[in-house]
Amino acid sequence: MARVKLYKRMHEQITADDLCLAPLRGVTVRTFRNIHAKFFRAPDRAVSPFIATVSGIKIKPILLQDVNPALEQGVPLIPQVIGKDPVQLRTLLRAFKDLGYTCADLNAGCPWPFIIKKSRGAGLMRDERLFAAMLEAGCEEMPEGFSVKVRLGIDKPTLLAERMPLINSFPLREVAIHARTAKQMYEGTVLLDAFEQTYPLCKHPVVYNGDIRTAEDLQRLKARFPAITRWMIGRGLATNPFLIEDIRGTTQTPHALERLHGFLEAYLQACEVELHGPASVLGRMKELWSYLKDYFPEGEKLWNQIKICRTLDEYRRSVSLEKCQ
Repeated sequence: MARVKLYKRMHEQITADDLCLAPLRGVTVRTFRNIHAKFFRAPDRAVSPFIATVSGIKIKPILLQDVNPALEQGVPLIPQVIGKDPVQLRTLLRAFKDLGYTCADLNAGCPWPFIIKKSRGAGLMRDERLFAAMLEAGCEEMPEGFSVKVRLGIDKPTLLAERMPLINSFPLREVAIHARTAKQMYEGTVLLDAFEQTYPLCKHPVVYNGDIRTAEDLQRLKARFPAITRWMIGRGLATNPFLIEDIRGTTQTPHALERLHGFLEAYLQACEVELHGPASVLGRMKELWSYLKDYFPEGEKLWNQIKICRTLDEYRRSVSLEKCQ
């Protein structure tokens, strides 16, 4: 029997805060989600790192491994897709449905220039006809279960407002808005004034995304946007694995550092089983530490040591409990 916790809620009215793990490519993968949920309080749900559409009528199982219900999925999951071909989108969504999923998300917000140049990610919003075709295909394949993740714009924070009539014309489950432009990437401050002007134009439930790094950050956002009850957290949780507990008001144990160290070792061991060779494992751990370093007072010093590690033994010595004090 499948062990996955499928996310099946549709247009439900969420009154309490709904905390969703954002897709961070190379970080919030299945192994991370599972190990994190065993050591810390997990988010209410997660959106998987995007899976790219491919040509052909069949999807190779390896492309679906991160969202495969036959493998452990510790958090209710929504698979995310990136692409620009409606036919290919339908093929991938049908593969999701064959796995038992009733919800999926379209990535129309990835800010990387090489993605945008190919009219994928945030580049989809630039082409209104193509964007419409992708939304149409998604909503037809997954009625009431299709959602989209966007940014305020590409170069200017006005494009999303221009596209909102189009977005509103489709029966989407929700719209996640990262309160930056693609040009900003993940730098600079979130554009809260532009977000405040834009999100009320959306007739669908809105998920706020962008710079929720502390419980206090979320409290400030809730005070400013009281109508929003859905919140997406990515880099904040990668930086502070205790963040959901902080937000929910769970008291951290006196042995929090030991718990964090146990999580890191368990994640490392799981990556050793999942990945091929120490170089791949080190790459995965370094990707996480590029965020996690900011949790520690001496994080930059730790990070400088981790970056030059060439073996797993060197890595383990660099992140020993004594070094992380």
